[in-house]
Amino acid sequence: MGKTVIVDGFRTPFCKAGTHFKNIEPYFLAAMAVKEMTQRMNGWGMKPGEVDRVVGSNVATPINAPNIARVAATMGGLPDSVVADGINKNCGSGVAAINYGRMYIESGQADTVMVVGVESMSKIVLAYDERVKEIFTLLSMSRTPSEKVRNLFRLIPKLIRFQKYPPQSGLVLGLTDPICNQIMGKTAENIARAFNISRQEQDAFACRSNNLAEQADKAGFFKKEVWPVFAASKFIKHDNGIRNSQTVENLARLKPVFDKKYGTVTAGNSSQVTDGAACMLLMAEEKAKAFGLPILGRVGVYADAGYKPEFMGLSPVLAIAKLLKATGLSIKDFPVIELNEAFASVAVACMMTMDSDALMKKWFGDYGFTKALGRIENDQINLNGGAIALGHPPGVSGLRLAITALCELARKSEGRPALISACVGGGQGVAMILERFDSAHRKQSDSAHQRRG
Repeated sequence: MGKTVIVDGFRTPFCKAGTHFKNIEPYFLAAMAVKEMTQRMNGWGMKPGEVDRVVGSNVATPINAPNIARVAATMGGLPDSVVADGINKNCGSGVAAINYGRMYIESGQADTVMVVGVESMSKIVLAYDERVKEIFTLLSMSRTPSEKVRNLFRLIPKLIRFQKYPPQSGLVLGLTDPICNQIMGKTAENIARAFNISRQEQDAFACRSNNLAEQADKAGFFKKEVWPVFAASKFIKHDNGIRNSQTVENLARLKPVFDKKYGTVTAGNSSQVTDGAACMLLMAEEKAKAFGLPILGRVGVYADAGYKPEFMGLSPVLAIAKLLKATGLSIKDFPVIELNEAFASVAVACMMTMDSDALMKKWFGDYGFTKALGRIENDQINLNGGAIALGHPPGVSGLRLAITALCELARKSEGRPALISACVGGGQGVAMILERFDSAHRKQSDSAHQRRG
């Protein structure tokens, strides 16, 4: 089989949890994205039934929609015959979902795959202690009113102690890795200390992210990738987490969150808790050419890696190292690099490590990598800001990285590839190369599409 191309891709605005999307069920938000993609397909002369498979990317699985991809696909207008799978690889889910779609196509199992990512961090449920669950379970099993009363009296001693077992935040539980028993922010603190990354360095990186995102938003750069959504009685067109006119001085006023006494990781130099969705249409290149479709780019080589959970933020380095080894490329070959900004300390440490023989040997010598991968320049990485400014809905971020990277390549009219990468809770990393589609063929595709219309 030939290569897999990305015909189109878009995302909703990213909205801080508890704001514009707070009342939208995640499966419905995903279904809205699927519906938009099917409408675009209709404009190209394609029918929804031409989608062979849907791959979903989601981390905080809704209790009432465990296979959120299937629910979104059918609610979004795809025929019942279209099968749907779900991928949960924490923050690497979106990149992994693109790769799964590519594998379906290049193995001959599908010609067209729709990838949909969604996350509603507003809708993450509270969790109760098992002792509280026992109370509700016993009451629900009572068959008659008298039995319920008897059980209620039996439970009075436990009910008195009920206040000792308050509900726990599902968000906090989900962000805490049971392997190392640390919340993700604590692993960012581990990295800041191990690499001696100061609070000032982290705040400077976070300030850059917000300043670049503000500039990109005002310049209209996000219009190509962001699909406006009607919610909260209005059209939401912009990401609402960007801190306009951000300064290092403002960030310096924030207090540490995860280590209140000695820490340096704050809400300002961490990614934001966010709601959002994204959708991408993958297709066998031969089919896309036959349909004369506009093509955003090609899916290139993918690599992932397992690393130490307590230093999970360094895992992109290992994934990128594996990818470069497999392709023979170097960091300087990528004019556009999108590295997910889970935390400023993570991004800074990854760049430091890739540019140092000593650090590569120290942290990845046991994995077979002892030489620097190359220096990432400021004019390569996260040119329109990143998750610190835009937000980080875990199941969507990987798709956002890909869409942003390809849109930036298009703006640059750049023929060289882009690199995207993200760290993954639990000690994993993902990386992928995305290739800009040949501009000459793009013109031919546009002409063919016009003739077909």
